[in-house]
Amino acid sequence: MTIDQFLYEHPVFRYEEFIAWKTQKGKIKASSVNTALRYFIKTGRIKLIRRKLYAAIPPNQTAESLTVDSYLIAGKATEDAVLSYHTALELMGIAYSTFGQFSYLTQQKSKPFEFNGQWYQSVSVPKALQKIPDPWVGVTLMNRQGVMLKVTNAERTFVDVLDRIELSGGWEEVCRSIANMAVLNIEEVIRYCLMLKNACLNAKVGYFLSQRQGAFAVSEKQLKPLLAAKPKIPQHASKAGHESFQLIKPWNILLPVFVVNQSWVEHYANMPMNHAD
Repeated sequence: MTIDQFLYEHPVFRYEEFIAWKTQKGKIKASSVNTALRYFIKTGRIKLIRRKLYAAIPPNQTAESLTVDSYLIAGKATEDAVLSYHTALELMGIAYSTFGQFSYLTQQKSKPFEFNGQWYQSVSVPKALQKIPDPWVGVTLMNRQGVMLKVTNAERTFVDVLDRIELSGGWEEVCRSIANMAVLNIEEVIRYCLMLKNACLNAKVGYFLSQRQGAFAVSEKQLKPLLAAKPKIPQHASKAGHESFQLIKPWNILLPVFVVNQSWVEHYANMPMNHAD
């Protein structure tokens, strides 16, 4: 494979992928790899996004004018990156809004970074999953511009965004987005949720599953495992702020009233304004 073919097939690539390509051509030294990368940067063939992460520059663009797909950047941010939370919702085409912030799960240390006005944030794999042989349960592959990216599937994403509301755009964004999930394997959702060993999350997921109606309604029998693992005493489903909360029976969770009533416009209209000094 020539360098032209490599860059065509790898619009965004990691240092490790470049090494793998060079190795196919024979034994190499790390110094020769770094020399080659510096050369391609200098000649306008590639652009450094951050350490060990690069973007190919097409013939009709320059390093200054280059537009890079943000999902490819997030999906290649670490060797094990998995697109998740609101980023997964966007990739599935069900997010209510689009953001300039991208989240990825990883087991590696990865500092947040900015590129071309977009913000990229790593999220650690949940502690409960770190203790099992396969912490990547509920992860699938998605083709993006010929690049296979790892992303949480619909079932895991449904649970994850309810688990980390703050990473997923807030209550309105999460509620409106998960309502767009037309197809969902309920048993898989519940099985994954229980793996996280979080009673409050069990209640949140159980409540929102119980609200599904129509062809995808959830039966009481399906919800029994979550009901059995709900909190023993009422717990807040999110950090208490200015809003009022309502106890949801039989789930033993306190949900913001505006979430229960789906009164988004009224809630945000009545929020106190923060004025700059």
